[in-house]
Amino acid sequence: MTPDLNRGLPGETPLDDISGLKLSWVRTVGQLWEAEFVNVSKVVTRYLSRRPTRRMAPMTREWMIRLHGEMLKDVWSWAGELRRKDGCNVGVQAYRIEMALEELAQRVAFWRAEGGDVVEQAAILHHRAVWIHPFHNGNGRWARLLSQIWQYQRSDGYTAWPEDEIWQGTSTIRNEYIAALTEADEGDFGPLIAMHRLYSE
Repeated sequence: MTPDLNRGLPGETPLDDISGLKLSWVRTVGQLWEAEFVNVSKVVTRYLSRRPTRRMAPMTREWMIRLHGEMLKDVWSWAGELRRKDGCNVGVQAYRIEMALEELAQRVAFWRAEGGDVVEQAAILHHRAVWIHPFHNGNGRWARLLSQIWQYQRSDGYTAWPEDEIWQGTSTIRNEYIAALTEADEGDFGPLIAMHRLYSE
């Protein structure tokens, strides 16, 4: 019997766009979150259970793309594939994604050579990765993990985001997070840096 992917259980939001979904048992957004959580958690453990080496996480453009693939490959066939279409006023134009990621990787290489405030760098990296919006989905989680890995490479800890609040809910923390990203879009990184400091371990 083919699962009805457009009808969820009571209290759960049904799925709309399931193109590329690998898991036939996923019927609702809640189940999708669960599947993605398991996949992402394995990758978080790999990179953040101890300080990630430069060999493990070289922070190159190619590796940044692979990281997204690692995070969602068990769930989506498009994991780690750059989007081919322009979104609704979200992200850079599709043809500029690789160039934008290369520029971001070069900025990280400059920080590595020159030093500086690692928390501020993590916040800037986080915002820029979200702003580029390279993938069909999963950009926020990817950007947060990317910045965590950089921060942990260069310091004794990283920003431990309350993912349950940011990922799934419409909470006060999520609202503050979205507002901080929006202000960074306008050039004010203060709120986002403050959130990074607040949740840094």
